[in-house]
Amino acid sequence: MSIIKKISFLSLFLFINILAAYSQLLTWKTLADVKWEKKYNKEFEEYINYPKFGEKVKAFKDKEVIINGYFLPVEVDGNYIVISAVPYQSCFFCGGAGVETVMEVFLKKKKKVKSLKISVKGKLYLNYDDVEHLVYLLKDAEIVE
Repeated sequence: MSIIKKISFLSLFLFINILAAYSQLLTWKTLADVKWEKKYNKEFEEYINYPKFGEKVKAFKDKEVIINGYFLPVEVDGNYIVISAVPYQSCFFCGGAGVETVMEVFLKKKKKVKSLKISVKGKLYLNYDDVEHLVYLLKDAEIVE
């Protein structure tokens, strides 16, 4: 291994450790700690599943986290992207995965996503009742490169 590769590897290792010191690494396995409860929604005049978050998920509520995922190509203006635990072909919208495998990400600054597999850092919000959004929201977020 060349000296440049070693320095690059060490720099990346140190950068990730510094980020981890200030942010907690969140996994999709942890986000799977959610149950569903059907409740009647007056606006839509039907029963809808609402999340009942488990203790593992609640431990990350309103905290800065880092999560790895797959960028989903949704056409939305602004500083908004969607990530998934699984690639596009298998995601909630296209495959058999559940709604707990996708997350809305609200970026601090609009940024072009250069890779399908990305890491994002931001503050995790749990959506208990707004049916027009996903159950997991990452706000004040940035793409970690």
